[in-house]
Amino acid sequence: MLAAAAKGGTGRALDVGCGAGVFAVYLAQQGWRVTGIDLFDEAIAMARARATDVEAPVEFIRSDLFDYAPDEPFQLVHDSGCLHSLVGGDIDGYKRQLLRWLTLGGEYVLGHWGKRHPVDWRPIGPRRRSETTIKRIFSPELEWLESEATDADVPLPFGPKVRIAGYRFRRTS
Repeated sequence: MLAAAAKGGTGRALDVGCGAGVFAVYLAQQGWRVTGIDLFDEAIAMARARATDVEAPVEFIRSDLFDYAPDEPFQLVHDSGCLHSLVGGDIDGYKRQLLRWLTLGGEYVLGHWGKRHPVDWRPIGPRRRSETTIKRIFSPELEWLESEATDADVPLPFGPKVRIAGYRFRRTS
């Protein structure tokens, strides 16, 4: 998903919940001007070290996603793990922030743990949502472009199987 959106990278990209900076560095290497945000100092330190090691120009900022307010919008917003970690969080607030960050015509790429069946649930770990739910959350402002999913074996308490899903949207309004 991210490769398709990042192709021919021009403009500004935001990596929400950037963690160790893997995707932020990838986007910078594709030609994007990248900002990565994360709530944890340790993640920002790892991300900065990764970017320094490969000389990727990425700005990393320690910030809560609900507080982050950039000076200008982004043409690409990527999230691989932040939304599904809002287990009891403010999904409407997340969407409002996303719409503030993303320019009209910009793309949003989401990596998420999908729901394999109605009782695919664990008391801990990332919140699993179906494709239908993900599309509903982001409509009508975001148009669904494509999605993909694969099931993977992972250890308990998160497994024994999880659906790893990717979604790509475009902001239309």
